[in-house]
Amino acid sequence: MCYHISNTKSARKLEDFFDAEFKNDVVYEPNYHLNGFDNRPVYIIPQQENYVIKSSKWGLLPENLENSDSFKKRFNTLNAKSETLFTSNLWKEPIANRRCLILADGFFESKHIGKNKYPHYIRLKDQEPFVFAGIYNQHNNGTFSCSIITKKANPFMAEIHNSKERMPIILDKSFEKKWLNPSFSKSSINEIINTGFTTKEFEAYTVSKKVTNSRIDSNTIDILKPYYYPELNTLF
Repeated sequence: MCYHISNTKSARKLEDFFDAEFKNDVVYEPNYHLNGFDNRPVYIIPQQENYVIKSSKWGLLPENLENSDSFKKRFNTLNAKSETLFTSNLWKEPIANRRCLILADGFFESKHIGKNKYPHYIRLKDQEPFVFAGIYNQHNNGTFSCSIITKKANPFMAEIHNSKERMPIILDKSFEKKWLNPSFSKSSINEIINTGFTTKEFEAYTVSKKVTNSRIDSNTIDILKPYYYPELNTLF
């Protein structure tokens, strides 16, 4: 599942690339490694009239929730499985009415070999930003919360994330604005989920296991450097 991402580009780069603007109340901070369990914000383009970039909590919360800490201890909503979007009481209303684009330029997944896990960093070969297909809620205090939608992995992703064989849905540029279309039917939404994955090429390489150690501050540029594991006979 997708619990670790990066978003290293500048605010100006993101605005120009997505033809969107940050709202004045958003304080943007790039991240080399954003752990979804650290409660740091992600940045989304929600399904609203203006094409704007908002700050959001990562992990969808019910709209009328009063105690988010209690909910998060019981439920992990960083990801939403595409197979249950229209049947889950938590997902089905947002997928129909509140879809969003979640901005990133890479993510981390671990490959299992025997009892060992080897984290990989995955990004587009051209190293440009991209968006995950997401859903969101907007809360009474004006804040947002969101989830990244996942599906069964394609062969490239399954080779890396070989324990769960899941992948986040990364939308092709041609589907980004379509995903935000408020008039889309269930069948149109499912069509994008099934066919809207980007056609651009990815690359992946192993990185330090610091990325999986919550006791270490891994939000540094060094976390993106290739890391050599002799037992994998990996050459860079």
